[in-house]
Amino acid sequence: MPPLALPPTSAYPSDPTALERERLDALYLELRGNYKSLMISRGIHRSRSEKQGGQLLELGQRLRALAAREASVKAEAYAMLEIVTDVVEHLEDAGDEMGTAFGAYQLGRRSYNGGGSIGRLVQAVINYLNRWRTGKERFEQLSARQEALRASLEGTVLPESPKEAADGQDR
Repeated sequence: MPPLALPPTSAYPSDPTALERERLDALYLELRGNYKSLMISRGIHRSRSEKQGGQLLELGQRLRALAAREASVKAEAYAMLEIVTDVVEHLEDAGDEMGTAFGAYQLGRRSYNGGGSIGRLVQAVINYLNRWRTGKERFEQLSARQEALRASLEGTVLPESPKEAADGQDR
């Protein structure tokens, strides 16, 4: 609908008493037509404004959902990183303990006092194996959490807007 050109205010006399009845009726009908056009334009503008307000609310909801999902993914990733760090630290401590016990065994073997060192070395190996087993269990839990996270990310893709779904182009 092309925009309607409204006449300037100078087209309407400031004193209508000097006008003839026919001219007054014509100006009234023109004014009424302009008012009707203005009200239609106002309605169209209001309708579009309400529609855009709804679209803005929907976009805001989609952005909040995306932000919440990203926050949960980030928290889950930090939790998984904490598990990995904890397991690696325990294995590192057990390896250091085993290295220290083996060093003591090496020194004791030369002086024929290796009995106590062998006991500490065996205990260090047992500790290492226990921590290794615990680490493997935690890695299995980590793998399960990772798979659950991957499945939730693949399964919770936000719906596209109708325009994007129809032609596949970004707007």
